Amino acid sequence: MSNFFNPENAFFTAVNKIVDTIWLSILWTICSLPIITIGPASCGLYYATVKVTRRNRSYVTKEFFRGFKQNFKVGFPASIVLAALAVILTIDFFYASAELETGSTFSKVYFVGFVIGTVLVSFISVWIFPVLSRFTVSFSQLFKSTLTLSSRHFIRTLILVLIAIFWILLIRIALMNVELFSILGLLPFFAPGLTALIRSFIIEPVLKKYQGESAGNPEETGIDEWYRE
Repeated sequence: MSNFFNPENAFFTAVNKIVDTIWLSILWTICSLPIITIGPASCGLYYATVKVTRRNRSYVTKEFFRGFKQNFKVGFPASIVLAALAVILTIDFFYASAELETGSTFSKVYFVGFVIGTVLVSFISVWIFPVLSRFTVSFSQLFKSTLTLSSRHFIRTLILVLIAIFWILLIRIALMNVELFSILGLLPFFAPGLTALIRSFIIEPVLKKYQGESAGNPEETGIDEWYRE
């Protein structure tokens, strides 16, 4: 019985991780409300999820805002670019769909171009902020390295895209179904953190391959390389 009240037992550990995931979801939702800050917020979310929820280091609020601030300079413009691309692709979808009905050669070529553009943006989107949260790169390097990374690890990229599509379809179904509409109100409280946690198991094995050499013994260097664990 005494072991049940031990804060380090399996039950309390699981509860703490659930609470951390919910709190991270709320932090991400609040910080993403301006839309153009989704990038820095996503960096903070992934950084804190891996470091705190998975590695049991530090505290979620502290590490979330550490990741948010450290990556704001590059994450903010990256958010604007991705948001602009999303708007352009949305407009292109309706235009391409309307043109496709004409059956012309131009409409078919245009639609193929739309599909290719959507795939490329999707591939970049699922990797860009986890990569930024781990590595220090310039704005241009971020997009180039992310596109290369996504193509090299195509299967993992495809799984990440399917996860994103799942949430999009869930939201669409909830919007169209009155009985499920209430689920939209619950998503901000668990979806972002849960998604980041699931995605981390797919992304982390890849990021570890590009970490470079260790700085050495943490006790000697003073550098906590928690991400190598």
